[in-house]
Amino acid sequence: MTELIIVRHGETVENTFGICQGQTEGTLSEQGIEQNKLLAEKLKEYKIHKIYSSPLNRAFETGNAIWKYHNKIELQKDKRLMEWNMGVLQGQKFPKDFTIYKPISGMENLKLVQARVKSFLDEILPQHKNQTIILVSHGLTIKVLTAMLMNVSDENINDIKLMKNSSFSVLNV
Repeated sequence: MTELIIVRHGETVENTFGICQGQTEGTLSEQGIEQNKLLAEKLKEYKIHKIYSSPLNRAFETGNAIWKYHNKIELQKDKRLMEWNMGVLQGQKFPKDFTIYKPISGMENLKLVQARVKSFLDEILPQHKNQTIILVSHGLTIKVLTAMLMNVSDENINDIKLMKNSSFSVLNV
């Protein structure tokens, strides 16, 4: 069994304004930086074997804050943990009626996100049997990841609450 610690990146300036970041970098806010320090403190007691992070700055900086307490292990970027490509929404305010079920122009669809997350899990889980690893990612991608691990149907993904910034969940898989 693998212990997965799933982490959402710290708050960004864009989060505070309700701006859709998608696969743009985003900038951690002062609060996000402080949140990450507190998160890293909470996670320092875990015996971590590896940290995987989305390469987007907001996630990688969060992973790096955690890594400072576990600097004898590897912090590895993986594009499959990136947030959804949100197409024309990137850099814009989220529409009130936004749903992952109705893709907007240029937006990555649910099946594509599921395929890249599945590819990631299929590769890393066998490598980390009986180990604890951290995955640092983004709100919507984490919803898909969690749904896959908990066998939640596509129709019920929105029943999974969006994780708060700099929060974590622990799943044994």
